[in-house]
Amino acid sequence: MQAITFPPGSGTSTVTGQLAPGGRNVYYVLAKAGQTLSVTVASGPRGTTFQVFRPDATLARGSDGLPVVTGRTLPDAGPSDSAMAWIGAIPVDGNYLVLVGRAEGSGELAQPYSLAVSLK
Repeated sequence: MQAITFPPGSGTSTVTGQLAPGGRNVYYVLAKAGQTLSVTVASGPRGTTFQVFRPDATLARGSDGLPVVTGRTLPDAGPSDSAMAWIGAIPVDGNYLVLVGRAEGSGELAQPYSLAVSLK
């Protein structure tokens, strides 16, 4: 799990990574109630999406060694939403988990992605 931090004077940060089909990476961002969070993922292949989990979510490793997050997500940023862009108000203070994943069957090789996060 990697923290998303913001350069001084900026409320925007971009992180990059790679995902194989079925892969998942987890990031967290510390946010305060009332702030506006914006998350966007861009990638070469289709099938790379994200979920945003509330601070009471738990993170574990699955039997395959990949991260598994359980708990409540923010509206329209859950497992069935296939989010590639999301913006909304933060309901409570805490560390919000952003799970970036790539669908099975979306190609054979690992592909790069970029995750842009803004907090204002």
